Amino acid sequence: MKKTLSLISGLLMAATMFGAEAQDQLTLAMSTPGPDTYADGSPVLAGETYLLVYVKQGAVFGGVQTDGSLVDPLNNVIVTRGQAVEGAKCGYKAIQYPAATYPEGGSWVIVLLDTRKADGTLGGLVAAQGVSGANGAVSALSLGAAGGSDAEGISAAGRAPSPAGTPPPVIAAVQVGDGRVNLRIKNFSDTALYEVQSATSLNGGWQTVASRVQATTQSIVQGDAGAELRTDVPAVGTVRFFKVIAQ
Repeated sequence: MKKTLSLISGLLMAATMFGAEAQDQLTLAMSTPGPDTYADGSPVLAGETYLLVYVKQGAVFGGVQTDGSLVDPLNNVIVTRGQAVEGAKCGYKAIQYPAATYPEGGSWVIVLLDTRKADGTLGGLVAAQGVSGANGAVSALSLGAAGGSDAEGISAAGRAPSPAGTPPPVIAAVQVGDGRVNLRIKNFSDTALYEVQSATSLNGGWQTVASRVQATTQSIVQGDAGAELRTDVPAVGTVRFFKVIAQ
């Protein structure tokens, strides 16, 4: 006997169950209609990463951290990864798995990641994420549920948090020259993204002068207290104060 289950929420996900006599197998296909976008409204680049995540029954999707790991790995499982194709959408991908692996009572979400580095190329840490569902809301649709076929594109507008235990960064040195300011940062982590802000007064008015700063794309130098991340930011006007924030 053959049973067919469908999940059509505008994200073009479908499931089919086979084999009542033997161990049941499900075939699940993921894709999005697009166009999907980054937080700034620009279309996702070809090759950008999508995740298909299974959410256990009674749980919600907790999000993805900057290092690509799940915030709640006990209740959320990354089942497979997909990539953006022409048209700013997730390309079609199908997988097959035993029905018991991901019980029918759970739900599924497609997660769009923003892995752009500061230079705009892909392959960096996860700066932001977007989840399947209107306006980036978490989808609570279960396997077998039916929805509309006019869902909006996914927007990776939600900031990805740094992993728990990421130490607060500390500016170790500041050097000005040639229209640039060189900052040396200690207590940095390879799995965190950093934002540099500047102001002319400690009373406020902080402005971002560098974002998506990650250790793997910067120079690492040896300081008095150990390794320090070295990054350059523009010397704007009469700026006198800087601070670094871990995402």
